[in-house]
Amino acid sequence: MKSQPVEFLAFVEEDLRYAYAYYDSWRHDGRVWFRERLRETVSWIEWNPEMFPKKHRFFRRAVIRRSYFGVFFVIEAEVTTVVAVRDMRDDPQLIRRLLRERKSG
Repeated sequence: MKSQPVEFLAFVEEDLRYAYAYYDSWRHDGRVWFRERLRETVSWIEWNPEMFPKKHRFFRRAVIRRSYFGVFFVIEAEVTTVVAVRDMRDDPQLIRRLLRERKSG
C-alpha cells in the first residue's frame, strides 16, 4: 500500500475536544501531550494505513501510544478517512454503532 493523505470527518472535532479536556484534567500539559501523540499516530496511518488491524468490518484502529484513545479510520481509494478518535475503554458496541452512524451519515 502506498502512502496517502489522511482527512478527518467533522465529527472528530468533538472527539478531540473530549480527549483534550480529559488529558488537561490531570496533566499540566495534557492538550499538547495528547496532540503530539495524535500527530505521531496520524503520521503512521498516512505512511501505511494497512498496517493497522480491522476492528469492525472495514474500520481499522490505530492505538495512540501511551493513551487510552484510538483512531478509527477507513481506507478509501485516494484518501484515508478518520471517522472517530475514541476512548477505547468505552463499550465496544457503542463504538461500533458510532462508527456505522458516522460513516453512513
